Amino acid sequence: MVLGLLLLIALGLRLVNLGGRTLWYDEAFAVLFAEQGLDAMRAGTLEQADGSAADVHPLLYYVTLHGWMRIAGQSAAAVRLYSALVGALSVAVVYGLARDWFGERTGRAAGLIAAIAPFHVQYSQEARMYALLGLVLLLTTWAYWRAWQGRGPAWWIAFGVLAGISMYVQQLAALYLLALGLLPVVFRDGPRLVRTVGGAGVAFAVYLPWMVNLPEQMGKLRQYWVERPNVLHLWLALRSFVSVNLDFSPAWWLPTFLLAAVLVVLLFYRAWAARQSLPPGDHERAALGWALWLALAPILLMWVASYVLQPVFLPRALLPSALIFYVAMGWLFTRGGMPRPVVAIVAGAWAVVAAFGLVTHYSWDTFPNPPFDRAVRYLEGAVAEGDAVVHGNKITMLPMVYYGRGLPQRYVRDIPGSGSDTLALPTQRALGLLADECVAEAAGGAERVWYVAFDRLEDEMAALVADNPQNQQYDSLRWLRQHYTEQDTVRFNDLVITLFSGPDAQAREAMCP
Repeated sequence: MVLGLLLLIALGLRLVNLGGRTLWYDEAFAVLFAEQGLDAMRAGTLEQADGSAADVHPLLYYVTLHGWMRIAGQSAAAVRLYSALVGALSVAVVYGLARDWFGERTGRAAGLIAAIAPFHVQYSQEARMYALLGLVLLLTTWAYWRAWQGRGPAWWIAFGVLAGISMYVQQLAALYLLALGLLPVVFRDGPRLVRTVGGAGVAFAVYLPWMVNLPEQMGKLRQYWVERPNVLHLWLALRSFVSVNLDFSPAWWLPTFLLAAVLVVLLFYRAWAARQSLPPGDHERAALGWALWLALAPILLMWVASYVLQPVFLPRALLPSALIFYVAMGWLFTRGGMPRPVVAIVAGAWAVVAAFGLVTHYSWDTFPNPPFDRAVRYLEGAVAEGDAVVHGNKITMLPMVYYGRGLPQRYVRDIPGSGSDTLALPTQRALGLLADECVAEAAGGAERVWYVAFDRLEDEMAALVADNPQNQQYDSLRWLRQHYTEQDTVRFNDLVITLFSGPDAQAREAMCP
């Protein structure tokens, strides 16, 4: 009965406006890529480009999405429903794990928190691999806990198999798995360390067929846009855990930062107090250590890895830790020993922030999710034969291809070697969407050019040109203004469509500068 209610709440919140917000670039890529089939996806991921693999992600999510789309279709709601169902199932696993750790009451509280948490709702409504990553790593944790508790060798094998599978979902799973594998070291438990190594051996065997591709994929990762984080990014991750991972109104920054800080301080303080009264080896004492470690250690490991190895700090890849954080919150509210008025105040503050996060997520209609569908309908009614529709880069191209399959569209490649130059040529070929080298080539000397880009692209390009004048040839808007006459501009929030006409002689040549 309780689990059914939690699933109903979880699924209900994950179905709200499921197809209302448009797919953004990453989601559109996932759909357009997955529809190509396994052979094309393998080529678009593993073929060499500039000395590395074409893409960084393994294929399990895309393969399962391909199968899902054959059943459910490819509408925005249909492709996101896969993640919504996975997210709701994750809530059930949170409930079960928290109940195993701390009892029924905490299981209910943790399940309810996970069901409502805007951060988890956000990625349970995205056609990407993060909801699946959360589910698989939660199951890995649960299997490991049961193996740790002496439930039999089958649980050690299950732990290894699930750990290996998680690496096929998203390779940043390795940081959570590292935290999980360090638990015997943290608890100074030699016998379990030996068994953990055995489970890791199973995981290694499961992942080995893909692991051989890892060096080339890491080479691609070194070209990516992710910047080296600072200390503030640790709190940004925790802020996401309690609210939502969006650039929301600055008026809410302080409340969410404060709430994240208060929850962490209370968790450590109440956990320290509880552990003083619990004997070594006690079930709850061990579970509490697990919860705090797995909620917070992967954040630190990702932060450290971003300095020592390669910048990889992505809050969305910390979704499994967020789910464990919700278990810890459930313990704090039900077994943390706080006075009831304090529980009411903290829980009430989180409820307010959660409500804000849900509303913000459901209603978000600017970068990266502007109304691409409306923009496509506008162009379909305005573009005449012989016109060119040109995108400033892939970020607008792929979503508008998804919404406007019949609309002739081209796009300009990213500046070679820049952090945004992530869509390699083999991946473009797999998608059937080859980029043009410059806007002149994309426009093709057309009498009218409809130029599509986010308004922020103009400022970003100006900064890149200021850093390196050779980048000027990639400043598409500047080139169009020099060689065409600007006629009209239509805005779809921060998505801008500008009509240019009357090319000069140089533009008619359709050759890159």
